[in-house]
Amino acid sequence: MWLTTSSPIYPNLYVILIGHPGTGKTRAIRAGVSYINELPEPLIAPKSLTFASLVDCLVRSKRTIIQLPDPPMEYNATLIAADELGTFMHKYDKEMTDGLSAFFDNDQYSQERRGGEIRIKMKRPIVSMLCGSTPQNLVDTLPESAWGQGFTSRVIMVFSDERIIGDDFAKITRTLNADMIADLKTIAAQVGEYKVTAAYRDLVNAWRQSDENPKPDHPRLTFYNARRRVNLYKLSMIAAMDRSNSLILTEADFVQALEWLQEAETFMPDIFKASGGAGTDSQAIDEILYFIKTTDAGRGVSEHQINSYARELLPIHAV
Repeated sequence: MWLTTSSPIYPNLYVILIGHPGTGKTRAIRAGVSYINELPEPLIAPKSLTFASLVDCLVRSKRTIIQLPDPPMEYNATLIAADELGTFMHKYDKEMTDGLSAFFDNDQYSQERRGGEIRIKMKRPIVSMLCGSTPQNLVDTLPESAWGQGFTSRVIMVFSDERIIGDDFAKITRTLNADMIADLKTIAAQVGEYKVTAAYRDLVNAWRQSDENPKPDHPRLTFYNARRRVNLYKLSMIAAMDRSNSLILTEADFVQALEWLQEAETFMPDIFKASGGAGTDSQAIDEILYFIKTTDAGRGVSEHQINSYARELLPIHAV
């Protein structure tokens, strides 16, 4: 499935579920993967990867769609599903993050190895990601410089610190929902280009004229804001497929996609506060300034409040 703007956009997403231990990230990811595994050919990558092994996984995940009398369509698609981001990415790897940025945009990829003995070429490499992380691990894995680069600007970070208290001994049905599995199999068989209605186009243009507000204003999310529109289009295609099999984006799909996006964005700044540390002094200054701006209700922010917040980020001698 794709939507054509200046180039084709496919509905793959990079999503990281973020929360402290015990908030249900792992259960949510495993539930999703259990449904994906019901498809005839689940395209799930190993949890621990180097960039070279990710490329090899994509090569093995080649699919060909026969669409006579037109030429066959080729694509390579896989899903990275890891309970912890650290399992998939042990440390920050610029080669990996640069490659993931290219695969998110579905750019044609080619590579030669061992003096040209192995040639790899993929017309449409498509990677989706669903990972979990604690706030601290996310900040530790991605250094300050990474927040100004391509990978993090493409990721939708979904944060929650809610802990649901349930009955450990309640009788729970463990079987998968048959209707959901049937829907996924139908979705997996869909092929084609999405078109937009005039109402959808008008809503997009009006949103752009409003500078795409409201949007996150945390300093580490500046570059994320530059790519929100692509994620909106991807979410619109997902909303449309959830609604029906017609390949048309309507006003309802724009509204649903924007609601999903803004719900996630509302809580994104809380990730950095929950991480319990700001790393470098310059990073801490940015965090403190952001705290002052968001706390000030027109009456100023007391020195006591600022110092209390600063002590959460820095050792006392640095405050």
